[in-house]
Amino acid sequence: MSDPTQAKADIVGFSNEYSSTVRSWMDSEETYRNVCQGQQFPPPDNIVESWQRSNVVSYLLFTENRPVAYAELWNRPQEMAVEIAHLLVDPFQRSKGFGTKMLQLLYDRASQRRDVSQVLANLQTDDEDVLSCFLNAGFELVGTSPHTLGLRVIRFVK
Repeated sequence: MSDPTQAKADIVGFSNEYSSTVRSWMDSEETYRNVCQGQQFPPPDNIVESWQRSNVVSYLLFTENRPVAYAELWNRPQEMAVEIAHLLVDPFQRSKGFGTKMLQLLYDRASQRRDVSQVLANLQTDDEDVLSCFLNAGFELVGTSPHTLGLRVIRFVK
């Protein structure tokens, strides 16, 4: 795909009926560790439900009437920011632009808020594929994460 952000897909609010599907996308110890610092593979059955909190808005990216990616927006009011967390793409749909598309749509949603000057992510990994997904969606690498071992990427709201 020449421009990954042109993938035909749209985001919808997450519902728990897709929890087991999203959990199944954590198909290896490495993926589980990269998504949420998970240590004991396989992840617990309720892992995705445990991520749902009042200050978190979760989304699924759908294409052809099926989910292909999951991510969350976390409010970071002290930083005038929204953080993208738990980005996860169906293993059979990786490298097709859906992660980049999800990031672009989440940025678009977060950047419409007046109290947001930046959208950021604290990556749990320095994996080149993960980093390139964020860079392709317009994020910039700004250093290491202050909260975890890994990298921090930011896209400023214009």
